[in-house]
Amino acid sequence: MNRPCSGAVKSLLNDLKMRLTLVRLTFFSLIFLTAGQHLFAQEKQAYAFASVATTPSLKTSYPNASIAADNNEELKVLADLENSFNKKPGRKLLLSFLRQLNHNSAVAAKQRGSKLNLHLARLFAKLRLYPLVMKCYFKNITPGDDVYRKGFFIKQPVVGNDSVKMLNDSLENTGVLAINGRDSLLLKTDSGFYNHDGKEIKSAQMESVDIIDPFEDGKTGVKFALLVHIQQPQSGRPKIFIKLNKVGHTFITLIKYNSDSTYVARTFGFYPDKESLLSATPIFPSADPVFKNDEKHDFDEVVGKFISKRRFQKILQLVKQYNSRPYNLNTNNCTDFGLNAANIGGINILDTFGKWPLGKGNNPAKAGMSVLEGKVVNTGTEEGGLFIYSDLVEDK
Repeated sequence: MNRPCSGAVKSLLNDLKMRLTLVRLTFFSLIFLTAGQHLFAQEKQAYAFASVATTPSLKTSYPNASIAADNNEELKVLADLENSFNKKPGRKLLLSFLRQLNHNSAVAAKQRGSKLNLHLARLFAKLRLYPLVMKCYFKNITPGDDVYRKGFFIKQPVVGNDSVKMLNDSLENTGVLAINGRDSLLLKTDSGFYNHDGKEIKSAQMESVDIIDPFEDGKTGVKFALLVHIQQPQSGRPKIFIKLNKVGHTFITLIKYNSDSTYVARTFGFYPDKESLLSATPIFPSADPVFKNDEKHDFDEVVGKFISKRRFQKILQLVKQYNSRPYNLNTNNCTDFGLNAANIGGINILDTFGKWPLGKGNNPAKAGMSVLEGKVVNTGTEEGGLFIYSDLVEDK
């Protein structure tokens, strides 16, 4: 006798649910159309393009010193190379430049504490070659007599072009974190890591085991590095979103340098597994979790540092946890994942919280602005300082 009544109640509840969804959609659309263009607009500021923080205290960003303004011929050449990186020959020119440095004893003698290695790190960041970024940064912060800094900028090709011998350079010739023959292969050809045509490259899905397992290679890790990358919805601006589909992204890179001069690197981010157009939006903020390969993803700001093996292992444990932790736009999004990994690694990015229609939480727009404004604290000084670089896109 009660079944018809139960069916009617169920039908009524479904009808109410549909009406509520329509109301929320209408409400959100009205907010976006009337206020979206002005809600988060602020005056553009002048930002630093590169800085280095080496103490746990709060650091303000450094002015962007022009490379060409330095009284250093090598740095001027680097400036020209950086300007050529929108063209494919830029990599080969850089490779040639590194080899020439090997023959310049004056440069080798001055490289300790100079700007040369830091500028090289910036160039490799622009090329998205993150293991080489941290190699150069390490040479910038490490004493010249340190075992990890031994060797040339890059190993010279052997007579007869014996590629097998080149790829088996000894530690005495290259140093563990020197740029070696293996690295030169990345510069001889264009691998697509740098986006020459300006088109957005879609990141492919990857399993958590594809992130974690490669680091368990049975080799002895001598150095470990973490980089946190931020792509803002609008480069260098505090807008939390542009339209509905451009909200920015935060992702990380993990690197393990081995005692045999090899390394393992993974660049990835935390994403929602969208089942519908409205999944992981202010309307329906939750979704199943998924990781994606972000090695070719654009960024506006990056913060990197060398970390201990213990911190590195904790970040891998975090990846395992996030593999089954639901995505939520407000409370557990890509920036939350990136900030959690950063905190474990001893990087504290301040002032990352913001509001948007029907929601609030950590986001790439605010996190990126904090990096630009120097609101980054190094809480793990026992592992060195911070590499901070911005690759902003100019307004058109």
